[in-house]
Amino acid sequence: MNLVREFLYRISTTSPIPSTRGSPFGERMYAAIVEGEIEGPRLRASLAAPGSDWMGNSSDGYFRPDVHVAFRTDDGEALLVRCSGLIEQTPAFMKANKENGATDWDDQYMRLVMQFEIGAERYRWLNTSLFIARGRLFRTGSVECEVFRVA
Repeated sequence: MNLVREFLYRISTTSPIPSTRGSPFGERMYAAIVEGEIEGPRLRASLAAPGSDWMGNSSDGYFRPDVHVAFRTDDGEALLVRCSGLIEQTPAFMKANKENGATDWDDQYMRLVMQFEIGAERYRWLNTSLFIARGRLFRTGSVECEVFRVA
């Protein structure tokens, strides 16, 4: 098994409502995804419509993102993206988030599973491959991920 780096995925969010702290279903933080881009040699896309992240916040020190977002490829195809995983709330991550700073790739454990849906035949590889990513903050509410295809 090999990992093939396919592209960078970047999103920026805003949090328009408070979390659901105290809910019997667990705390979730809602964020609207208001900016996004995907850049790689085989795929370039930009945000087509606002997306959402219903991020879980648990007592074990990890966020659990639940991202759904729509992109449009540079040649006009609709691309739907789902993303889930783990984001460790390390001191470096929390400090950068509070101060509108950036983290390095290894400042936190940010590992994600990404799923893509697209109809165009030339992008069929997105539907028929598994993708994992490592991520980092590049400013408060904004994440950059290196996305790898499992080959």
